[in-house]
Amino acid sequence: MKNLFFAALLFVIITTSACGNNTNSTNDAAGKPSNGTGTEQASAGTDKPNDQELIVAGQEIAASLDPVQPLTSSYLRNIGAAEALFIVNAEGKVEPSLAESATEVDPTTWEIKLRPEARFWSGKAIDADAVIASLERSKALDLQAKPFLEELTFAKADDYTLRVKTKRSHLSVPLNLSYYQTVIHNTAAKHDAVPTMDLSGMYKVTEFIPKQKLVLEKNESYWGKKPKIQRVVYEEISEEQTRVLSVLSGRSQVALNISPSSLAQLKDSKEAVLSAVPAANTQTIYLNLSRPQLKDVRVRQALSWGLNREDLVILAAEGQSFPVSTWLSSNPAYAEARNAVYAKFDPEEASRLLDEAGWKKGSDGIRYKDGKPLTLRLMTWGGDKALGEALQNQWTGIGVKAEVQHGDYSLIETARESGDWDASIEAWSTFGDELSLLTGQYAPEGRANYGGYNDEETNQWLSQLAEASDEAARHSLALKINERVAQQAPVISLFPRPQISAISSKLHGFKEHFRQFENVVNADLTLDSK
Repeated sequence: MKNLFFAALLFVIITTSACGNNTNSTNDAAGKPSNGTGTEQASAGTDKPNDQELIVAGQEIAASLDPVQPLTSSYLRNIGAAEALFIVNAEGKVEPSLAESATEVDPTTWEIKLRPEARFWSGKAIDADAVIASLERSKALDLQAKPFLEELTFAKADDYTLRVKTKRSHLSVPLNLSYYQTVIHNTAAKHDAVPTMDLSGMYKVTEFIPKQKLVLEKNESYWGKKPKIQRVVYEEISEEQTRVLSVLSGRSQVALNISPSSLAQLKDSKEAVLSAVPAANTQTIYLNLSRPQLKDVRVRQALSWGLNREDLVILAAEGQSFPVSTWLSSNPAYAEARNAVYAKFDPEEASRLLDEAGWKKGSDGIRYKDGKPLTLRLMTWGGDKALGEALQNQWTGIGVKAEVQHGDYSLIETARESGDWDASIEAWSTFGDELSLLTGQYAPEGRANYGGYNDEETNQWLSQLAEASDEAARHSLALKINERVAQQAPVISLFPRPQISAISSKLHGFKEHFRQFENVVNADLTLDSK
């Protein structure tokens, strides 16, 4: 799976992020796919934890304690050790965290007030100097943080006030400073060992074995709401079946990164419940618009009308997601656009469009034009083989001779470089700054505009979005762009990739979130007594 921890262009997912496994694809901030793999370092065991200890089993944990090292900040944040200035709630709204408030002073200036009561573990104040030093260090040393920070210039207004200048107008600074790569850390401390690292979270690291285990104790001096559970253990268990068994046996209370193939094992369990909140990314079919059969918008629209997305969710995601027909609608802030176009499975409309485009059905059920069959070669990788086969079957029903080529992601990259491809599947994060997201996908120079989409109306609206002065205007323009793209169908949107966790029935207060990878631990978690 591609790393769910980062977002498209500027973003990813995350997810991937430490949030996913290799059953589906997601792109990180750098646009690089990655499959989380590791060597198993822990076993399910048989010891029962007490009601003051929470054990979380993850596919991977940190290899370092320094927040600027790859992925480290995400693991520290999801386990309650690290914090950023802002946090995003389950509805997709940005809220203050270490910051107290944020105000847009003018189109390129924000003022951020800090909480005077906030302290690092060492007791050092989290003031303007400390925050600026932390963000500047992340900008300089963390390539994953750079996309969120490179457009920002920080200055101290007073001891607990920052002035942030942006390179472009109306950039949402709080959103950029909510990403886990921007966690605030004490730059005066050495982050190469447990005794010297200095963060601000509700739990303090007390033991660390790279790629094996993190042990944390409640931070009694925490500035915010203190957690109810005293101790947290975060174990790396790379083998999925062992993670599942760890929860079923009572060895752990949370098992992350569960694939749909394991759902049957957990379905009727009294020991565990499932958390399956789709992530803010969209499983998407990217089409190569330079291919002769795909230059016609009617053919592309027919390919979308001819898909039964509800069946795809069942076949490829074990029912743990929901259909979407537009790309941006997997973002909870744009949920109203889920069925804005292609509101239903309509093979009749697909057939009408193909007939109109000159593709007529032959005696073999395949459509032909000028003696040539309507073909489509779909490239898949990772855990998308079943999805590819389901798509192939559905397209056959409307007369498309589809072929699925499943292999390593490098084959897709090579095919794109040569131009020898028809379609491929990826999932980019849809949560973040609307302009960056949509420009990355649909502007002519966009990094994820694999198929060469270049639409004058879309480009005009992207220009307007860049100048939009308030949140409502940006939201409205983003919806227009999102719908226009769906109508032109350079891509076909399917469903958000599910992120599945197994939660012990003895654990209470677990909060589901579309960015689960940074919202595993919260202050309200409680465990049943023995």
